[in-house]
Parts: sequence; C-alpha cells; structure tokens
Amino acid sequence: MSAQANSKEYVPRISQLDSMLLSSEAYSIIKSQLLSAVKYVGQKFVTKLEPEIDAGLQYLILKYTVYKERSSVGQQLLQIKYEEATSLQKLHNYILTVVLGRWLKQRIGFITCIITKNDNAKAAVDQCVNWLEIVYKVLQIVNLLVFLQKGYYPTVTERLFGLRHTSANPGNVRRISYTYFTRELLWHGFAELLAFILPLINVQYFHSIVKKIVPSLSETHNNADEPGTEFSPRTTCVICNKLPVLPHSFGCRHLACYYCIYSSYSSDPLFSCLLCGHKIDNSVQILPTSS
Repeated sequence: MSAQANSKEYVPRISQLDSMLLSSEAYSIIKSQLLSAVKYVGQKFVTKLEPEIDAGLQYLILKYTVYKERSSVGQQLLQIKYEEATSLQKLHNYILTVVLGRWLKQRIGFITCIITKNDNAKAAVDQCVNWLEIVYKVLQIVNLLVFLQKGYYPTVTERLFGLRHTSANPGNVRRISYTYFTRELLWHGFAELLAFILPLINVQYFHSIVKKIVPSLSETHNNADEPGTEFSPRTTCVICNKLPVLPHSFGCRHLACYYCIYSSYSSDPLFSCLLCGHKIDNSVQILPTSS
C-alpha cells in the first residue's frame, strides 16, 4: 500500500528541473516589467539599488507562492507542490535563506567596505567568500548526482530544509509523446544540415544573377554618363550599391569596393559587371582608383 502511495506522489525528475527553469523565467519577466515601469526614475538610481530591488521582488513572489500555496510559479504550472507535512515556519526560513543568500552575494563587498577600511581584512573576506562559493558549487554538483539517482531535492537549499516535492494532482501524470521527440530530432538534424551546407553555397553567384535580372534604379544611373572611371560623390559600388570603400576598377567604367570585387571574382572566375556585362579576364585588370 505504501509503495502504491509513493508511486502516486512521485514527481519525475524532469518536472522538478523544469519547474525551476519556469520559475526563473517568470521572475525575469516580472523584473523586466518592473524595471521598464521605473526607468524614468533614473537608471543610476535603479542600478544602485538593484540588489535590494531583486531581494524585495524575490521575497514578495516567494511569499505569495511558496508560503501561501506551497508551490512556486513553475511548480504550479506543472502541478507540483511541497508536501503538506512541511510547516509554514520551515517554508518561511527557506524563503529568507534564498533571498538573503542572493542579496549577501551581491552586497558582501559593499558591507565589508562599511565595516572596515583595512585592505588586509577586505582581502581576507574576499578570499573567504570565494572559498565558500567554491564549496557551494561542489555541494551543488554532489547534490545533483544524488538527485539524479534518488529523484528528490533538486537543490542544496531544499535538501537542507527537507522540502520534498509531491504531485498536486496525483491522477494527472505528465506525459511527453514520442511525436514531440521525433519533431525535435528532425528539426535539430535539419538545422545542423543547413549549418553544414550554407557555407558551401556560392551566395555571391546567386546574388550577381539576381542583380542582373532585377537591377535597381540607382545602379542603372551608376556612372552611366561618365566616360571614365573617375570617382565622384555620386559614384556607388556596382555590387553593394553603396559608397565604394577602397574603390577599384576592373576594365570598364564602373567601380566596386576592394572587398566586393575580389570576393566576387574569387567565388566566380566568370564574374562580369552587373551593369554593362564586362567580363574580367584576369585579376590583373582589378586596379585601385584614386578617390
């Protein structure tokens, strides 16, 4: 009977991890909305008090979700909650630990400067904080390995306070169809194929063909009345249709940027002028033009 009850209350590991990600995304959205609402107060003021704003906002969110409903925003979306046997005092202590821990991490340097002016003391505090952070990260890795094996307490703080996840609706089990996985695998495979093929496609060749078929009005007037290849303020690159950078001529009266003409000729040895159709027989014909 107990095994059956435990199977009904069991929460999949992926659901517990997803609830953490959803809660983090929800907090980011709320914070961005709050910052956009107070942006006219002054960016300097908001930046100076950002740790306090973070702490206050986190406390309010956790107070009205974890403390009142026994589940965070992400847990509510996935129908997860903390066990009913968990006391409200334990939940409140958990909230204070999370909020104050993040706030102290951001303000420890400022607090140290207020308490002491001794550089050696400041260096000792910084070193101690670094060691504590390393220890905490090691504990996170160990806790993650234990969580993947046991399936309980995805974070160190939840394990410290014994906050165990349970299903808010045991009759509704989360299922992910194989159709979803198949679609994701096909899409990622297609994206990797495109990333492999696109660099092999001569984009400049197709770009030249399109520009020959549909020339722009600015290109039709590009140096049309000029007998030579002299550079003028009205001159534009025959390829990119912008003011030429290091203009070069290539046998006809039109000009092009250094990069445009060399990249076009390198990618297509049969490259010809997009306006008059002049073909470049040899790279020797590509010469710099005084601007």
